[in-house]
Amino acid sequence: MSLTSTSHPVIPLSLLEAIRNLDTPLDDGLNELAGETVAKRLGLSSTVAQQIDRYREDAGRNLPIETEEAVSIFRLVGRRPDAALVFADAGRRAARYVARARGRMVQLLVRASPRGMRRRLGDRSARRAARRHLGLELDLDHGSPELRLAETLATRAGYPGSGCYFYSAVIAELLRLASGFEGAMIHERCRARGDEVCVWRGALPEGYE
Repeated sequence: MSLTSTSHPVIPLSLLEAIRNLDTPLDDGLNELAGETVAKRLGLSSTVAQQIDRYREDAGRNLPIETEEAVSIFRLVGRRPDAALVFADAGRRAARYVARARGRMVQLLVRASPRGMRRRLGDRSARRAARRHLGLELDLDHGSPELRLAETLATRAGYPGSGCYFYSAVIAELLRLASGFEGAMIHERCRARGDEVCVWRGALPEGYE
């Protein structure tokens, strides 16, 4: 799939929340010593706080944003030395937002179903949610979950590689929340390594059924 002109605000919202989370100092008694450093942390700035409020409101109303806005936030994160951590945290946050948006009736139906059916229903629910909120087409028809992307927000921003941690995390967490998936999304092919497309494939721990 290629990028569309608009994106769901849950993506930049999750990225900025992850920046704020990682920029928040630990309560270890050293805050006073690091006061000047803390004051310069982007995630704790009023600008980020205002943007978080804006994207949270837009997400609650399902108002799309221009994709270039999401790309600019991806680019902002990609410049950080801890970019991989931010992208992974943001992916998990985005998955939790998307999972909550599936609707209570869908969640209750999945939970009330027998285990085998629960996994199938949950996987399908995750696929619909990924398509609707993240613009991702998750393939569940050939064994392990698979995601193939020729263009991503990460590649558009110029940060394939570290930016791909967002996609690994968001799909794995969404599947975990929707169907109890206990594995990981392995990034088998990556544009940053010279491949034509990025490919993620679900890998299950031994003994998982």
